[in-house]
Amino acid sequence: MSDRTQAFAGLAENYRAHRPGYPDEILTTLRDHVLDGVGPDGARLLVDVGSGTGISTRALRSLFGTGPRVIGVEPGDDMRAAAAAAEGGEVEYLNARAEEIPLPDASASLVLTAQALHWFDRPAFYTEAARLLERGGSLAVLANDRDLDSPFIDDHESLLERHSPGYDRHYRSYDLVGEFSAVQGLTSVVEHTRSWVRELTPEGYLGMAMSSSRVAAAVRAVGEERVRSELESIVERHFPDGRVLMPYVTRLVLARRDRGAADGR
Repeated sequence: MSDRTQAFAGLAENYRAHRPGYPDEILTTLRDHVLDGVGPDGARLLVDVGSGTGISTRALRSLFGTGPRVIGVEPGDDMRAAAAAAEGGEVEYLNARAEEIPLPDASASLVLTAQALHWFDRPAFYTEAARLLERGGSLAVLANDRDLDSPFIDDHESLLERHSPGYDRHYRSYDLVGEFSAVQGLTSVVEHTRSWVRELTPEGYLGMAMSSSRVAAAVRAVGEERVRSELESIVERHFPDGRVLMPYVTRLVLARRDRGAADGR
């Protein structure tokens, strides 16, 4: 895929239908962090960077109600179109990259990226997020990671490592606390985790798998029939009763824009 921003071309509908949301406990922690930082006037602007089909963007609208403006930033044409099609006008979507977002300095109460950081130039994104945040505003990275300690997940990851060129199951193993702590203007870095299990049908598992850009790369490499057959074999081996249990660890890393920092770069 020569243009990484279009890596999900043709996958958006499957993605919207089959990808999970985020645990309520983690979302509540995110909301409380934002509201603790912005003062009595409340949140003004919430920016979801790499918003995809809008799963996390819609979660922000639900979490914060109708008060703040909510913008999803997404350069992928198919993903952005799928997100916009699901909206009733309560969320805006912007065609832009994470490293250069056409919004004013110190305008955002929250800059969030959910399930997308691995696509970004991380240092450039952190600098851009710090520029966008108002004093006391929050930077947040949110991700549902498959639990690599699970034998089922080990089989799933091994399939990808065999067939998806260049894939490594540890591709999102960043020291985000350390990276956030090194960004000028950010302070009070904290990480929260929540383990949980999502129950799926075999068809739901296949639909979720086939929505992945990594699985799409495997399909291009060895063919859809082979990939589907191996995914079905994994289900039959681990869940002969047809009740697929997908274990996740959801991670939320938060930082606050220093209240004493100067606005802008």
